[in-house]
Amino acid sequence: MPIFEPIGLAYIELAFRINQHIDGYVDAYSGPNYLRDQVLESAAWPTNQLVQAADQLLEQIEASDLPIRRRTYLRKQVAAMATTCRQLAGEHFDYREEVRRCFDIEPAMIDEALFEEAIEELDSLLPGQGDVLERMQTWRRQFDISGEQARPLIDVIETELRSRTLALYPLPASEKVDFRLVNNQPWSGYNWYYGNYHSAVDINTDLPVALNGLTSLVAHEAYPGHHTEHCIKERDLYAGRGWAEHSIFLLNTPECVMAEGIANSAVGVLFTPKELVEWQAQNLYPKVGITGDPAQELRINLAMKALAGVAGNAALLLHAEGRPAKEVIDYLVRYGLTSEERAQHRMRFISAPLWRAYIFSYFYGEQMISRWFERGDRVERFGTLLSEQIYPSLLEQWVIEQANQCYKG
Repeated sequence: MPIFEPIGLAYIELAFRINQHIDGYVDAYSGPNYLRDQVLESAAWPTNQLVQAADQLLEQIEASDLPIRRRTYLRKQVAAMATTCRQLAGEHFDYREEVRRCFDIEPAMIDEALFEEAIEELDSLLPGQGDVLERMQTWRRQFDISGEQARPLIDVIETELRSRTLALYPLPASEKVDFRLVNNQPWSGYNWYYGNYHSAVDINTDLPVALNGLTSLVAHEAYPGHHTEHCIKERDLYAGRGWAEHSIFLLNTPECVMAEGIANSAVGVLFTPKELVEWQAQNLYPKVGITGDPAQELRINLAMKALAGVAGNAALLLHAEGRPAKEVIDYLVRYGLTSEERAQHRMRFISAPLWRAYIFSYFYGEQMISRWFERGDRVERFGTLLSEQIYPSLLEQWVIEQANQCYKG
């Protein structure tokens, strides 16, 4: 068991002190049980004490002789924790400032003209005639399956993805993932990392399971996404280097942007877009009587990528501009080309106090990683993301430096 530095011990204690006020703030923990238990079994600190502890930890980090990247990583993580502590103490932040402080990114509205262009393209690609929204919903429904149908297909997908992942990124021999079907949750899937290289992945069945997205979902949550990242960082950074901050994963901090960006990029490391639709059409669809058209699905998928920023815009409308919930749901339906039921489900996520700012981690994380992949080996760079300590503004800096080098060349 690694011997933690004082900063690492204070980091873990502060995280669990916040968790006493916000259940679920600590998303995963693989460190010594006694460090967790001695906090959770004691009385919760008043919020002003939380703020003081966060400020003191920031001072410790700044005064330390830790390597610059690790010091900056910790400072950004603890600055996000301090923001949460200040909110608990009653301080209010503008929504954009909240996102900036928590996630080390600059949230902005995506130009709706980009959505309109994508919708116009989809209008030309979707089969049938008439309203593009109705045709999109009809096209999506052909892939809807029940949780009972999904269960054996998840096993098929896991076997394939795990095999492909292990060929690229060796994992601990004891690693494993348990898949479970759940309901009444605001998300479509969730990874619960228990430490010791073991995860449970919950697949939400509140809505029909979209089989054409199930491979990407399993890749996101397990191989080579969240589970894979947790395993490698636990092995290499926590157990290997003794870095306490990698024994624990916290919501609403910059590491979430990197984690969701990694997870959203995961399936694209194992398959090209063309390979993915062809593999699904050959190995999944026939098992439930779906007749796929990989070429058509590929074109529609590529056009749909341009709508990835719709949910972030909706969150800004709701929280930054104070638009009514019904107007935001209508926005999700219109620009996301989704059903009202699915829009309401997405609304649950961006409305929930714990998740209201989190929605940006997916889009911004994936966008930065995608730009970084443009001029480097995708498999090698994904391995860097899995195994190294990286924060959003550092990755953004790498992207800018890469662009500048290209320009000079």
